[in-house]
This record gives sequence, C-alpha cells and structure tokens, in this order.
Amino acid sequence: MRYCGVDVSGNPGNQQLCTLHERRASEGDGIELVATFYVPGSVGAVARTVLGFGGEAVAAVDAPSGHRLDLLAAGAPLRAELGLPEGRFERHRVCDALLFRRRLPLYPVPSASQALANWERWIAIGFELFTALAPLGLYRPDAGGAVQGEVDHGALRYGRLCETYPDAVFCSLIGHRPPPKRTPWGLQQRIAALRARGVVDADGGLWHRTLDELDACAAAYTAFALASGGWGSWVGDPREGVIVLPVAELLPRYDPLPPPARAPLA
Repeated sequence: MRYCGVDVSGNPGNQQLCTLHERRASEGDGIELVATFYVPGSVGAVARTVLGFGGEAVAAVDAPSGHRLDLLAAGAPLRAELGLPEGRFERHRVCDALLFRRRLPLYPVPSASQALANWERWIAIGFELFTALAPLGLYRPDAGGAVQGEVDHGALRYGRLCETYPDAVFCSLIGHRPPPKRTPWGLQQRIAALRARGVVDADGGLWHRTLDELDACAAAYTAFALASGGWGSWVGDPREGVIVLPVAELLPRYDPLPPPARAPLA
C-alpha cells in the first residue's frame, strides 16, 4: 500500500506530496513507515503520481473537500443538537466547528454561492485536487446521523480519499497544542510525534525536511490510519465533508502547555 499525503499550496506549482510505505522494522518485530518526499508540482502532476499507484493508493489532503452547505446557519436544527452558541459558527462547516471548539481553528470554507477571495486561492486548488483524485472515491462514512465517529476496519469501502488537517493531526498525536511549527521546540515536537509512530526518512532524517513536507507527511500518516482502521476518527457531516485524524478519540480541548518557569530579576 502507498499512503499518500498532500499539503496544498496557493501557488499552483507548489503542491507537496509525501508517501509512506510499510517495511519490517530494523529492530524488533514491528513495522516502519518509510517516507518518500516528492518535488513540489502541479495538481495534475501530483494526481498522476498518486493515481499511478493504482488500487494500492490511499490519500489524505490538507484542504477542504467541498463547499460549505450552511448546515449550521442560523436556525438550523443541527445547531441545537451540537449546543452551539447563538451567532457563532454560522459560516463554518460542521467538521470545522467541531474542531474549532477544541481549540483547533480552521479557515472558514465559503458556500458554493460565494466567490473566493484572493487569499482563498488555496481552497480552490484543494477543490481541484479532490476532483483530480476522484477515482479514489471520497471517504463518506455511513454515519447514521452522527457527526463524529471511529474509522472502522472496513473504512476503505467508503472511499480511499479523505480530508485532513495537519495542525490537528500533530495536536492530537502530541496531546496538547505544541509551540508554533516555525519555532525550534515546535518543530522538534512535530518530528518526534512522527518518529514515535514509526515514520522514518532514510535520506538524512526528518530534520532536513521543510514545513510543507512535514505537513504532507502528517497527512500521509492520516491516510495510513484510514487504511488500517480501528484507531482513527472522523468529525463532520458526511454530506458536507468529514475530517479524518489518526487518533481513536479527540480530547475536549487542545491547549498549549504553560510557559517554563522564570525567576524574577533582583
């Protein structure tokens, strides 16, 4: 199997692909997930590469899979079911609102009737990528009205392509909100989270990779969770799109740790 992750960019020629594949661990009886990082490229080039793996490809993309359907508009019945305060999350997808409440904020996704602003170009490119990868089948679990659930062992029967969110991936793996990824400690925690799950990079190690490559790797690990089943989870309304994360259960909140102690000056 090839577990593929894509970090979407607003630059059309800068889509970042990472794939993972399994091999026997060099020590012990477990497995390692060997990372392969690709030259950034266009949506078409990334899609050709992923689809070229045929039936062995499972993919997770760091972008919205579709427009907002206004399921949380003012007066919508789902608002009461989720206990959303009046005036909040009205322009969010269900999946985004469920993560936002856990302090995992996302950009609001426009409805189909809204024109995309210039800064939202990456969202349009994400839509384009999901269209290009449509032969994999978009993951839409049989939710029975639920808006969150477990990725079960037969998840791939519902689709081999899913949406994910690397910031939430790292927070859920670490168990709290790490420092910003552009800081040394934030970067170290993210790399440690991947390495602790068996991800290896034979070409110098993950410390040599860019932030976009690490986000793509986190997405690829989510694709691995989707394919494995039994320890991943999803949030959202399948009619609108769900976000998959590689943990069995999300915490109520992901707060940063308190700052380190500092002694007062004399």
